[in-house]
Amino acid sequence: MSRKKFMEYHGATNRNDRYGWAFVNHEDKVVIFGAWDVNTEPERALILSKDWERNELGRKQNAFGEAMEYIKLVENEDYSLKTFPIILDEKYDNSLGTGRTKIKDYVEVLSDMSLKVINGEYYAAGRHDVKHSKKASPSIAQDVTEIFDSVVERTERESLVLARIGQGKFRQNVIAAWGNGECCALTLTNVREILIASHIVPWSKCISNEQRLDGSNGILLCAHIDKLFDAHQLTFVKRGSKFISKLSPQIDSSMLRGLGVEVGFELCIDKMAGAYREKFEMYMAEHNSNFDLNNYS
Repeated sequence: MSRKKFMEYHGATNRNDRYGWAFVNHEDKVVIFGAWDVNTEPERALILSKDWERNELGRKQNAFGEAMEYIKLVENEDYSLKTFPIILDEKYDNSLGTGRTKIKDYVEVLSDMSLKVINGEYYAAGRHDVKHSKKASPSIAQDVTEIFDSVVERTERESLVLARIGQGKFRQNVIAAWGNGECCALTLTNVREILIASHIVPWSKCISNEQRLDGSNGILLCAHIDKLFDAHQLTFVKRGSKFISKLSPQIDSSMLRGLGVEVGFELCIDKMAGAYREKFEMYMAEHNSNFDLNNYS
């Protein structure tokens, strides 16, 4: 099915079918944006940037103005936002030097999103298929910059910066929630210098600073395990009353075995009080909803 037919099936049209990536269904009050794979992260996709108003050769792009119109419908007219994945044909622009982008393919799936504005750029926030997420998750530097842009009071800025890197008040809250003392929740390693309080629901996806500081939204892990967890290469799934480690198929399990990490290891969750555990399970369910566990060993 052509992209135009796909949009028409959902009652949406646009004025710039050849180069446009945004569509609107006025009857149902729905705006639909194509989410380029190269601008998509698991938790958000950049759908409109001020840098896209002109192409690399300085020519104005008509589709930009139309996309901005549709953004305003979401902001001001209570239109809902949906996205579908689109795949960039990188060879087209690299070989021709036209400054244009070209769609190589698209996926006939619509997903409900919410609009998020960060430093004047427009993002579709929500669950994006990791198969079509070619952009790395936000770096610590990006998140810290956002903290300084949005938080004025110095003490709160310092608290949030420390929380973003798994330290400070957030780390204390995680230790208190788990009840294991200052130990890795998977290996029980107690070398504090290599332990990091890792967010379960990522920083960028938290709905409030309270959630970012919530000890139930964290696991104290050794640094190498924290990196694997943060990159969705390792996770923990509920089996009865336990949470068991699972590994991505992209990971060499024999190599990790030498680092003390194996499939089927159990999180030390026994000392977590009921109120903390209930929220912890909720956070883990949201974390695991972002990728297909059927492929994990």
